[in-house]
Order: sequence, then C-alpha cells, then structure tokens
Amino acid sequence: MQERFEDGRTRPPRKASKVNTSFCTRCGGLAPTRRETREGKVYLIKDCPKCGTNETYLSSDADRHFTKRNLDPGYEYEGCQVTCVECAHHREPTYAFVDVTNRCNLNCPMCADGIAGHGFAFEPPLEHFEKIFQHLAKFKPLPTIALFGGEPTVREDLPDIVALGRKYGMRTRVLTNGLRLADPEYAKKLVDSRAHLLVSYDGSKSNCYKQLRGSAKVLEKKLQAVENLKKLPRARVSYVTCLAWGLNDKEVPDILRFCHDQRHILHGIYLMPLVQTWKGTEFDYLPDRMTTEDVEQLLANCFPGTNVKFIPLGTASHFKAIAGLFGREALPYYGTHPNCESFYLLISDGEQYQPVDKYMKTSLARLAEDLLKFEEKLRRREAWAGVSLTGRCLRALGLVRLAGILGTIRTVRRHVAFGRAFKGKGLGKLWHVLATLFRLPFGNFSATRRKHMAIHDALRVIVLPLEDDPIVETERLERCPSVHVYFDPPDGRFHYVPVCSWRMHNKRILKQLADYYGPLPEKPPAAARQPAVQ
Repeated sequence: MQERFEDGRTRPPRKASKVNTSFCTRCGGLAPTRRETREGKVYLIKDCPKCGTNETYLSSDADRHFTKRNLDPGYEYEGCQVTCVECAHHREPTYAFVDVTNRCNLNCPMCADGIAGHGFAFEPPLEHFEKIFQHLAKFKPLPTIALFGGEPTVREDLPDIVALGRKYGMRTRVLTNGLRLADPEYAKKLVDSRAHLLVSYDGSKSNCYKQLRGSAKVLEKKLQAVENLKKLPRARVSYVTCLAWGLNDKEVPDILRFCHDQRHILHGIYLMPLVQTWKGTEFDYLPDRMTTEDVEQLLANCFPGTNVKFIPLGTASHFKAIAGLFGREALPYYGTHPNCESFYLLISDGEQYQPVDKYMKTSLARLAEDLLKFEEKLRRREAWAGVSLTGRCLRALGLVRLAGILGTIRTVRRHVAFGRAFKGKGLGKLWHVLATLFRLPFGNFSATRRKHMAIHDALRVIVLPLEDDPIVETERLERCPSVHVYFDPPDGRFHYVPVCSWRMHNKRILKQLADYYGPLPEKPPAAARQPAVQ
C-alpha cells in the first residue's frame, strides 16, 4: 500500500536496489557506477549492460576527494531512480530554489536557461510564489529560499516576492548578474528588502566577460554595482565566481583581495568550475575540464606553506545540536553528499585573508571528525533527557545545555590555537586576552575584536560541484537538500527537483507553467524592457 502525504503525494514502493548509478556516456541510460583511482585522479566507471564499460573524469586529486568522503556522517539510501518530477520519497528541502522568470538582460553564450534557449517566456504571478512559500513554511527548520532565473531583477516586483518569503519567516536570497544594481536607487531598494544578494563576479579581466558573458562592458556595470553596495551598510552580499582554465584561473588571489575590500558587507564566496552544458555548434569555447578539487587547489595555492583542506559542506551543516546550544542554526545543507559542495573558512587579520588553519593546532578536517563524534553524543544525551526523569530535571535547570557548551569548548580547544587569535607576544598577548574578557560583557564586540584580536571578519568559501549530466550520480541526487521547488496548478501538488537534475526537466516544467498562467503583459515596465548589454 502506498504512503500518502498531506499534499496528496504518494510514496512509490521502495526499490530493493541501492546501487549507485550514473548516466552512460554512450547511450545516456542509467548504469551501475563505481569510482576508480588512477595516477592520483578519480574516474566514474559506468558498467552499462548495453554499451559496456565507459567512464567520466571526476576529480583531479584523489586524496582531496576521498578525505571528504571519509568525513561523511552516513545516509540510508532508498534507491533513486531519477524520476525527479514524480519522486515522492525525496526528503524535505532545506535550501529551495524558486524560478521567478526566464527573461534576462544578458545574452551569455553558454546559457540555455533564458527565453532564447527555452523558446517561450516564463513569469508567473505573485500568487504562484505565495503558494510555494506557504507550503515551505510548514517545514522545520524553515528552508532558505533562493530566487532564480533567468535574471530575477528584470521583474519589477522582485522586492514584493522577497517580502512574501520574509512574510513566512524564510531567509531569502537573490541570484543575480548584478547589472541592475549599477543603478544606485534600485540597489538600495533591493538591499532594503533585506534579501541576501548572490552576485556573479568572474574577476577583473574584461576578456573573461567577453568570452563567458558575450560582452566586455558587463564588467563596468558590475564594478559600479559593487561601489553602490559598498555604500549600503545593510547590504548582505556573497559572490559567485565561475572559473575556467586559461581564462581566470590565475585570478583567484586578486578575487580574494577584491572580497577583502568589501568584507564589511560580504558573507561568502561560491567558486564553481565552468561546466560545458552547451553544444560545440552553439558556442565554440571548449576549455579543458576543471573539477571541484582543481578549484580547491587554486585557493590553496594562494597560501603556500599551509595545508588547506576543504571539508564537505554537508559535514559543516551537520552540527544541528551544537549550533542549538549557542542559539544558532546550522548551515542549510544538512545531509549533502560528501563529494558535492565543499567548505573552507578564511579569516581576515585586518589586512588580508588568512586560512583558518593558521589558527589551528591540527586541521579543519580533524576538528570536523571530533565534532561529528560530539554531535552524536549530544543527540544521545538529548534523547535521554527527553525520556528520563533525571534528564528532564537537569534539562529544566539548564544543566544539560551547560554540559553541552562546556563539552563543545573542550572539543574545540584540542584543535584550535586560541592564543594565535590575539595580538601581541608574551605579557602583551596576555594583556589583550584579559582586556577582551573584561570588555566582552560591557562593550561592542566588534570594536573589542578590532582593538585586541588578530582575527576580524570571516569569509565562507564554498566550492560548487560539477553539474553536467555525465557525473550525476543517484546517491548524490537522493541526498540533495538543495532543490528547485515549483507548484503544479493542474494537479495541485508541489514538486522538488534536485539542483543537479533540474536542467533535465526545467524546460518542460516551465513551459507547462507558462501555458497555464498565460502570456506576459504586452507592455512590461520600461526598466524590464532594457536591452541586453552588448
């Protein structure tokens, strides 16, 4: 008998097979898949029953690849069949992409997600988004929303969509090319909506934009947008940088300096390898393949002499119980496969970014290993406190939480060299430590940190994975907490499509929605009719 969900979805019978599969590079069918290491590189080997064995190059660095894999907290697989639109056993999302339009004010030759690639216009009304946000608001924890496109800022009502998300209590992000932010009034309007802006920035060389974005003039507008955002203290900004061999792979040090200059508004940077999702007949730019571990090494090269090792973003998001002790929420990527997004932390010393390993006795990976063990211990303790009379009494007195906080501090102390976080040497360092402890209860922590500590702002560095079809794996799709969410009016259901498989389905899905909601207004607002940058 099928299990039925509140919104009408049903869970299909579970498959007995839990074998990881991927797409055969010859016939495109799903084939049992395994990893193979040769000469320090990792390949996905597909044992296709129709075509025989074939492979896809997956990673340039087996050590980095498997170090992250060994930090996997674990997952119980059900057996993904890549029927994403019909899937009913995909878990509740913690990071939800919502397409708001397929219009754009750029003509990037590598992109197929605009009107030119789709062959139709998609721009649903506000009611469509209210249904989605109302649905997502039922989940705990509330998912983070990412408004996607096309280019979301071509919609004049984008701040209204952001306001809808916030109405239901959800953190809302906007993925944008940043061109409209070159208008200071619009930049302020969008910042005032309190959206977190994820702005694409591929470096400071105009030739990069000419190649990837179709126009060298794009850089000029992006830099003007950056200047506008720097003047807005309430701005919340992260950058998304696409890297390609021979184009901007040498620019990572400059990009970090660029980020450091805006650290007062900057929360993170997403680095991603350029993935060829276009046909050679459509766009004749065909660079060598860059992998996730290549990008990690490009960042590591900025800090010679330091062992910069990324950890899985899913691991960095796993510490729900620990975060709860301090009144915080974990990152919204709980359960992500260890070879999807990866995570590192840079710390500003006031002059430049330094790797977090500079302030550690061991490494970020070793710290993550111990925190995973302590997280599991905390969860067992919480379960005990919920059923034991003694536990309930201790929890009511706050002693369970206090024990958790002290245990977390002990765990972190084994790996972090706290003394390196303070200015001075010898007795001078002791003075800065004591002054910080004395001032904390009474003053502004930011001012105290600047005066007495050697660490300032932190920058999250997240490397996004390859997303082309040959490296899609069912064990990655099944675990993905980052999904595209849409409401299907004819059947009244909400669907979750993992990010890596969205391109397989989005054209058909968006066309059905566009047909349902009807054509766009014949005379859209003037700002929305601006021609693409040439």
